[in-house]
Amino acid sequence: MEFSVDHLTIKDSDVNKVKGQVLYVPIYSNIPCRDNRRLFDLSAFLAIHNTDVKNSIRVTRVLYFDNDGKLVKEFTTQERILGPLGATTFFIPKSDQSGTGANFLIERISDVAVTEPLVESVMVNCETNYGLSFLSKGKVIREMK
Repeated sequence: MEFSVDHLTIKDSDVNKVKGQVLYVPIYSNIPCRDNRRLFDLSAFLAIHNTDVKNSIRVTRVLYFDNDGKLVKEFTTQERILGPLGATTFFIPKSDQSGTGANFLIERISDVAVTEPLVESVMVNCETNYGLSFLSKGKVIREMK
């Protein structure tokens, strides 16, 4: 089924549009439980959604850091192009021990100013009788207009 954004009732407006950003996204690979006597391990994934309906964005860096700010992994060996309304994810396994203060830095750029992407992390553990999930949103720490 083909769809054109020209069929939308609401047209482009003065929504904040930028050419590039660096975003900080918290990841909680484990959290304290039972009066801080035990850590509850979580798997996580980072989701990057291009919210622009007309233009692509390029994800140029996806870096994962531990609780102490040390680089654990660089997920990007080459940039990823997300077409209009496209998305990509990156996974952190439950066995990861980067800590409660783990985080991602994501760099994304585009050739023209586009609507800001939606960047979230989702943490989950659904073993046994303890189902737990929550999310964190990315925070812009650098921006290119």
